[in-house]
Amino acid sequence: MNGKTFTTGRLVVIAAILGAIIFGCVNIIAANMLRGARIDLTQQKLYSLSEGTKAMVGVIAEPIRFRFFMSSGLTREAPQIAAFASRVRAMLDSYVAGSRGKIILEVIDPKPYSEEEDRAVAFGISPIGSGNGDRLFFGLAATNSTTGKATIGSFSPEREAFLEYDLTRLVAELDRKGKAVVALIDGLNLQGNPQLGQREQQILVQMKQFFDVKPMVGEVEEFPADTRVVMVVHPQGLSDKTLYAIDQWVMAGGASLIFVDPNAENQSGPRGAPPPDTSSNLEKLFAAWGVTYDPKNAVADPGFALQTERMINGRPAQMSNLPWLAVHDEGLRKDDAILAQLSAMVFTTAGSFESAKPGVILRPLVTASKKGGVLPAESMKERTTDLRTLLVKVQPGPNPPVIAARLTGTLESAFPKAPEGVTAKAEPLAKNVKPVNVILVGDADMLMDRTWIQRRNVMGSEVAQAFANNGDFVVNAIEQMSGGVALADLRGRGVSWRPFELIQKKEAEANQRYRAKEMALQEKLKDAEQKLQELGRGAQKGTEVLTPKQVETIEKFRTELLATREELRATQFALRSDVDRLKNTITAINVAGVPLVVGIGALFLAFRRRKRSLPKKEA
Repeated sequence: MNGKTFTTGRLVVIAAILGAIIFGCVNIIAANMLRGARIDLTQQKLYSLSEGTKAMVGVIAEPIRFRFFMSSGLTREAPQIAAFASRVRAMLDSYVAGSRGKIILEVIDPKPYSEEEDRAVAFGISPIGSGNGDRLFFGLAATNSTTGKATIGSFSPEREAFLEYDLTRLVAELDRKGKAVVALIDGLNLQGNPQLGQREQQILVQMKQFFDVKPMVGEVEEFPADTRVVMVVHPQGLSDKTLYAIDQWVMAGGASLIFVDPNAENQSGPRGAPPPDTSSNLEKLFAAWGVTYDPKNAVADPGFALQTERMINGRPAQMSNLPWLAVHDEGLRKDDAILAQLSAMVFTTAGSFESAKPGVILRPLVTASKKGGVLPAESMKERTTDLRTLLVKVQPGPNPPVIAARLTGTLESAFPKAPEGVTAKAEPLAKNVKPVNVILVGDADMLMDRTWIQRRNVMGSEVAQAFANNGDFVVNAIEQMSGGVALADLRGRGVSWRPFELIQKKEAEANQRYRAKEMALQEKLKDAEQKLQELGRGAQKGTEVLTPKQVETIEKFRTELLATREELRATQFALRSDVDRLKNTITAINVAGVPLVVGIGALFLAFRRRKRSLPKKEA
């Protein structure tokens, strides 16, 4: 071209420049247009939304605006939360991408003394103090198109395992209007009776603060149209019509919180007389759903049992009250958001559940300890029973008895056709058509005041003080379940910080191999130095002269000292060599591995391409 030829070298330079320009342009475009697109290769899918969250976010009814307040100086002041902050931002982007334009994200850097800082404070974002006195912010304020507002005052690394739960709960709260309606079938009289001096139970008082509780009276053919959770407490003698309403509600994916009991100590009969039967069951429904529950047996657990005093042969005796349990620690499933912040729950004569059909899954929430088993409930009812005689009868099984659990899987209806007298609006659902959203609890007494609170007189006013988290469990469960399966199915998904397990294993092996030898050499070195000091002090006395044998001994100790120090250095080097070698290998793979693989692949393709010949000019 105009007498100039492009040599191979010039072509390579031009190609490199064009490649760099294209690479920069692609990165800029991807950063703006493909922010929500990613491949999550983490083991616990930390940067991916669960299927339930995707389904909920994808059908949001009205726009929601996320205002993410994050101070630019946060990671400088607290570099340890940089990975967590990056995950929070990535998760917010995932919500935006999955909402089909219904969620709008606004990232705000509230610098000191700025309007953005005032906005953060006005939205209720909690400031974090810094070393230089400035206020830092790391929170989220969300609003819907009306007056709805919800905030996460400050993202805490301690709740990283429940990050998706907190965000999904916030979206669910803004996407619905008003309090969630709870339809209550109450067989334990939580409402009380003022005329008989029976107070309303504190659990119901708390529920009414957060939810719209609608008691169901008599036979129930259907639940109110706006019901979000059905709560069944101590069901006794329910008609087929009511059982059918519960069954079809569950088959349709309705949230259900069910409390049954082998022995409801707090149940009272007509006019305060003892009831003829204190057990409750949903036998017809449980049998069809594939759940095993026997009201004749109760959990007996020496590990979690409360201590009690009983009169035995006219004398007081301290013993473990086997059916009265204070469940804590390993008995509470802390990776579930309902129980994550709870410390202990108290149960009195609780039943247990098992799965009886393939495809029916019970995910334990509360279990007995490893020492727990089951005994006949009748044997533990009497207040005069010497429970020490029952202790030897407790036989722990391969798995602790399950006191409370989530019911999931494929359930079959207990009603092939609607019961007589039911106005059928449609054919009964033979199986669940949506994911099951049910929690089963084997004790109804855990809802009663005496089980988890005590009342005290404080300056003339009666104050209820909780000594167990029974009320928190119920409120958390209803709150989570009212958000639909998206919330009910979310458990702790781990944290973004992951230790280098292989490196830690290598360090432990190296410590085991070399630490004992290192300690022996250090002790030997200490002895040699001490002997040299003693001989040196003798030589410093003017009246004493070292004999040739003493001089030879000093030289011998010095030689031994140098050899010991050299051996100690070699041992300490060996202690770290395997670990350092592994770290260097990982670093090399991370830094150079991917580019090297790409480069080799490109060269391989280049060598395979045939060299195209220039077209020959025809004569």
